[in-house]
Amino acid sequence: MYMNTKKIIFGNLKSNKSSNQMREWFVDFKDILAKDSKKSVSGEKPFSKIDAVLAPAYPFLHLVNENSTETGLVLGIQDISSYPAGSYTGAISVQNLVGLGVKYTLVGHSERRKYFSETNEIVAKKITQALSADIIPIVCVDEGSLDDLAVKVSAEDMASCMVAYEPSGAIGSGENAALSDVKSFGKKVRTLFGDVPYLYGGSVDESSAAEYLLVTDGVIIGTASLDAKQFVSLLKSAQGENPVGL
Repeated sequence: MYMNTKKIIFGNLKSNKSSNQMREWFVDFKDILAKDSKKSVSGEKPFSKIDAVLAPAYPFLHLVNENSTETGLVLGIQDISSYPAGSYTGAISVQNLVGLGVKYTLVGHSERRKYFSETNEIVAKKITQALSADIIPIVCVDEGSLDDLAVKVSAEDMASCMVAYEPSGAIGSGENAALSDVKSFGKKVRTLFGDVPYLYGGSVDESSAAEYLLVTDGVIIGTASLDAKQFVSLLKSAQGENPVGL
């Protein structure tokens, strides 16, 4: 079983940004850190108290990897192929990711289910592929997919996963779920899968992240991660620091 000791802030950039925009994002991100480091006397690496994860579009994975030491960011991916390496045109297999330092992958995100017709059978295969490469799956579920997932995925595999509650109405809508609902859903997750790390995703921003972190092991950030300044502010808050002056 994966033992989570840090809160996870997972920035999901989805299919946004060009190459130039991604580089500009990192310039802004590092500029803020540089200004903040001048005020700090602790000497700690950025975001040492949390797992600050960034999942860009596939062409930009190397940028996160190359900047990980300086920024304190951990590399995540938004999806993974349900097939191994081979003749699967357009797929990104676990073999393609070797050497990039990928730690986490989202699996079964609501947008994958909605726009790409992914089922829990496919999700189960993706979990197996991720675990074969020691990549930790963050399995996204809602009320309608939770029970079926427990049937489709082996208990052994689920014990090595994290589970993220993604109410479909909250994704990209600006309408986040009530804290009581998130807490209640977490109890259902633990009943089915044991003491797995539990995250929440759905219109989380810097004003709401802190309260969700009280009842979860982490949050998935979409829109709020697109702006480097806002993402740094959120990460600082999650780490228990005052947000950087923006």
